[in-house]
Amino acid sequence: MKENSRDIDSELIKKAKKGSHGAFNILMNKYYPRVYASIFSFIKSKEDSEDLSQQTFIKVWQQLDTFRGDSAFFTWVYRIAINLAKNFVASSGFKKQKINTSIQEAEIDISSFDDIESAVIHNESLGEISFFIDSLPESLRTAFILRESEGKSYEDIAAITETPIGTVRSRIFRARESIVDFIEKEITNNNE
Repeated sequence: MKENSRDIDSELIKKAKKGSHGAFNILMNKYYPRVYASIFSFIKSKEDSEDLSQQTFIKVWQQLDTFRGDSAFFTWVYRIAINLAKNFVASSGFKKQKINTSIQEAEIDISSFDDIESAVIHNESLGEISFFIDSLPESLRTAFILRESEGKSYEDIAAITETPIGTVRSRIFRARESIVDFIEKEITNNNE
């Protein structure tokens, strides 16, 4: 089934390269939800994720002739999307927006807590962890998000980031280690 999908993509790509908007629209409709979900897991904003997803496919259309087929089409599209997301996160506008983002956006079922104080502490801890992850060096943050939020394999992450697998494993390990250290030092000590 996977091979059949790749064959269909290959035909659609050939047609799109020849200028077929219909073929490109089929590809876009197929991959848009995955691109959007990936970007959203990276930047946590519906509106910005929609904008960046659209920008991704504009860029894909503009650069379609450069796609050689060395990797799966989605891997190539995903790389474009993640690079746009990284650039967006690095922009000063995103940093200001992130600071103003309310902690209420974390999805928490307050009814599962014995009391409101526990819910507040839990919510604050999630916010601190999220803020800490955002502060990790870009290479560690990207590898960690692709693995933990996106569920990507090490091989996929290596292809997307154009990094050797050993480096990917090392970055994910270092990110996890940093997060665990942060939780142990900052959050556990602050909540005692």
